[in-house]
Amino acid sequence: MAFSYLGPESPRPYSVISEGFQNRYRIPRHQAWENFTFGDEYDEHLFSLMNKYLDLETTDRVCYIGDTKGSLAEALMDRFCVLEPLLTVIPGHYSYVETESNKVLSIRVAHVGSEEFFRLQAREKPENRQMFDKIIIKDALRYFENPIEMYNNIMKCLKKSGKLLIVHRPSSINTLPVFQNAKQRLEDNEIPYDDIIKDLKSCDFDVQWEIECLPILMSKKKWYSLLKSKFPPQMEILSDVEVQCGIRELSEGIMKYEGDAIEFNDRLLFIVVSNPAEKRRGYPGIKRYNADDFSPFPDIKDMHYSMEMSDDIKKYVHNKPKTSIHRSADGNVFFS
Repeated sequence: MAFSYLGPESPRPYSVISEGFQNRYRIPRHQAWENFTFGDEYDEHLFSLMNKYLDLETTDRVCYIGDTKGSLAEALMDRFCVLEPLLTVIPGHYSYVETESNKVLSIRVAHVGSEEFFRLQAREKPENRQMFDKIIIKDALRYFENPIEMYNNIMKCLKKSGKLLIVHRPSSINTLPVFQNAKQRLEDNEIPYDDIIKDLKSCDFDVQWEIECLPILMSKKKWYSLLKSKFPPQMEILSDVEVQCGIRELSEGIMKYEGDAIEFNDRLLFIVVSNPAEKRRGYPGIKRYNADDFSPFPDIKDMHYSMEMSDDIKKYVHNKPKTSIHRSADGNVFFS
């Protein structure tokens, strides 16, 4: 079925729906940096959460993996007075080609960005690797071709007591006021957040996660300006025509009769990854952030089990010496 971008003024009988829609909707121009941020209050809240989960120190060696559009690397250094040089690594690169149907086809460029950087670092001898106290991945998981390999390589470049923080905006729980086409396309192209947890669990890391809601307050036209600049960066998979039609959908739909200011929440998934604790080395812990610590496996030692038979079942059992069940340290079960 052919997709049409014609507005409500065509065909003629439906033109009343537009009620004076402006073909050239006047979206104000902002400074370049203003088109890639949700505002100072939002950034301050985000920094507080990142500090909560990472506990950044001024002497930490930090690596930041994220899009250049809306990058927080420099702001992090200033906000937390990081003295060590912060290394910024681009997550990867896509080449976007617009098709005849006014859609964008994304083509992954191989051997470019963070995946290749950490692959090469992991091959180095431990004394020659670049080691970090904290590593941050911000809205960049879609660039990874092999996430499990990437996580393993990253952890090889993390100090023993270091932490990896993944900040991810899952499309399945997205609450940003985007148009319907963008919502569907983002869900189709994003990694489900439960798959991220499963991949980290398969790598035998300690993982803590939490979903946080960050409030946003801005004018409608500022939000349209962000969308027009294809921010957040996930919007890059949409063509200019699709974005223009989407802005029109919002301005003539759910945002038409409200006041100038809009208020909404941004749901972000925070995942903290670290090496397993020494006392249970090899057994990963997967839990909500700040949950009570628990040991998923008993201590490794010989365990003795016995079961007394009741009078009801004794008559069905032949008279035999009392049997005990033993479990050895290697997990084998035997009877005596």
